[in-house]
Amino acid sequence: MSALTRLKNRNFFKWLTLVLIAAALLLSGSGICIRHLSEVPPLWLVLSWILVFLWLFILVRLKLFSSPSSMTILVGTIVGWSLLAQSTGGDQSPLTYGILLLMGVAAWEGEARYAFGVAILYSVLEAVSLRHEDLSQGLPQYLRWGTFLISAIFLSRIVKTREEKERLNQRLTTLQTEAENLANSEEMPSFKIPKDKLLVEENRLNARVGTVIELEESLSRQLLLFQKTMGFYTAACFLLTDIEEKTVLRLRGHSSQSGSIAPDVTILPGETLIGLSAKEGRRVLLSPIAPESAKALPYYLKPPPITSFLAQPIFLKEDQSLSNAPAESEMVGVLVLDHQDPRYFDETRLELVDQFCRLLAETVQGTRVMHFSRMKTRNLHALFEVSNSFTSLSDIKMVLETALKTAAQITQCDSAYIALLQGKENVFDIIAWRGSVYATEKPRLEEELATWILENKKPIRYTRGQKEKKIIEFSRKEGMLGSTQSFLMVPLLVGENILGVIRLNSKKSDAYQEYDQDVMTTLANQTAITLENAMMVQQMQAMAERDGLTGVYNHRYFQQKLSEELTKAERYNKDLSLIMLDVDHFKKFNDTYGHMEGDKVLRTVAEVIQATVRNKVDVVARYGGEEFVIILPEADGNVGKELAERVRKNIEAYLFENSSKGIYRVTVSLGVASYPFDAREQRTLIQNADLALYQAKNGGRNRVSKFQAN
Repeated sequence: MSALTRLKNRNFFKWLTLVLIAAALLLSGSGICIRHLSEVPPLWLVLSWILVFLWLFILVRLKLFSSPSSMTILVGTIVGWSLLAQSTGGDQSPLTYGILLLMGVAAWEGEARYAFGVAILYSVLEAVSLRHEDLSQGLPQYLRWGTFLISAIFLSRIVKTREEKERLNQRLTTLQTEAENLANSEEMPSFKIPKDKLLVEENRLNARVGTVIELEESLSRQLLLFQKTMGFYTAACFLLTDIEEKTVLRLRGHSSQSGSIAPDVTILPGETLIGLSAKEGRRVLLSPIAPESAKALPYYLKPPPITSFLAQPIFLKEDQSLSNAPAESEMVGVLVLDHQDPRYFDETRLELVDQFCRLLAETVQGTRVMHFSRMKTRNLHALFEVSNSFTSLSDIKMVLETALKTAAQITQCDSAYIALLQGKENVFDIIAWRGSVYATEKPRLEEELATWILENKKPIRYTRGQKEKKIIEFSRKEGMLGSTQSFLMVPLLVGENILGVIRLNSKKSDAYQEYDQDVMTTLANQTAITLENAMMVQQMQAMAERDGLTGVYNHRYFQQKLSEELTKAERYNKDLSLIMLDVDHFKKFNDTYGHMEGDKVLRTVAEVIQATVRNKVDVVARYGGEEFVIILPEADGNVGKELAERVRKNIEAYLFENSSKGIYRVTVSLGVASYPFDAREQRTLIQNADLALYQAKNGGRNRVSKFQAN
């Protein structure tokens, strides 16, 4: 069958449908189908309802109110409904009130104005048919028609609100996607950094969305001016973007005489005439364009009255040749133009289109440069702020947390951590982190990475499956990455000394580029210097608080800590015990074995005490000479005595070894006093613990004595 024959058949059915609807309209207005409710068979009434619901189901299922013939379908449905209502009781028919269902479906599935169309046309048909039969049209009929109109108003409000909400949600989604894609676009050559990607963390999304809005507004203004000046029916700009790892064309701006432009259109390269232009990188000109091709244009909701069509790629090079683009040119989108004149695009107009494409390319280029400049300024500001904050930080934990916070602000990451080198071993323990990193008790940097970073002292920028695998040892064990697709790890260097590493992990492939590495290297250098200073401060504090021989706290720190714990005990009504310990016959031991062996005993006794007391709760200090003290917060005298007994037994059981004297043991005597029963003041508590120790010595040594008042 030829195309002409198909077209004739299609027109025949179209005119036949219109004739049938017109006939039904006249029949409905005549009123000859009206039957009183008492005369209607119940079976017909039931069948009428079934027909109504079946037709509503078909309308919704096939989305007929969204089709190009929606108005014809709407009128035909109203007329058919009116005939069914007349045949099932006229103004008393239950189907009359069912018209509200049709209003809702028409407005929800089609357009808001369809609700008014249903209410007005049905009311007019009912009024004409009833007047033709000389039936009374009293207050109930007027109230019913008014109800129809009021319902139509509410329905239209609801539908418009829903459409506006959907449009805003769609707009927000589009802006977010465009912002991500703008962040992932390549940096301009003027920055001298190849393949730089913008930072895409969530807390910077607003800035990128603002840039996308500025770009769309600029494109829309230029398209409006060009469309009005040249008299186009529609001028639209589609830009390339990435959605779920697919490159697509997305409508970013338009100006049109039509009121049925789709709000958001996405096209794959190769699909439709627009996608064909993008895929092949060439101009697609149809002048004239076939009616079927015009109906298939995706940016129209209804068939447009156009006969000329042009799709032209937009390249970023000024010396571009749009019919045969140079290999080094970057295509960023497609300009789409159409017109009602079938021979509109002549050589002169095509040259103007070429110039306009170059203008659009400059707009996209300028937006990219502006956005990169803003982001670089923000990064520099963040580095400046963290540099200022580092000058006042001396706590290692605060330094690490500040560095991680800044890293998360200026780069994208799903998790991040800082691992510090432990001693001279090739071990990096993870000290601080953000996000989920490891669930093990002692998280550490992978051995392969630790070895590589110690040998090379260079940053590692890694993407799973990368073609050039520079870290061969680690690449063989990619399974250890889990869901991580890429990471960036930068060493914390002070000169040639490596203190640790800072690592960023991402679930996105190729998340980190050269610019990210440069920024993180700057941050790592600042962190390393501040970290080294904090470590020196910590060492100095430790030297001021610790006993040089045994490593436990010194006498000054003991007095300060006991004062703090007594204040807490008094404030919160808690117990506190104090143990004083003395090594038995230590002077004689020194005379027999020598002072070096005596120092060894003191160090070992301190280690045994620390291993016996509660970790991170009790405080062990050297009181002076061979005497030690233990502060036991929230422990009464009985608990203190039990702990003292365990300390005594553990020291007595320890076997000391000497190359010349062989194996020997030492014993200790301990005295216990508690707050508030034995003393309420610091000085008195120390004196009473010392008295208890004296009682233990007088009682034969190697024993525990609890203070007892005389």
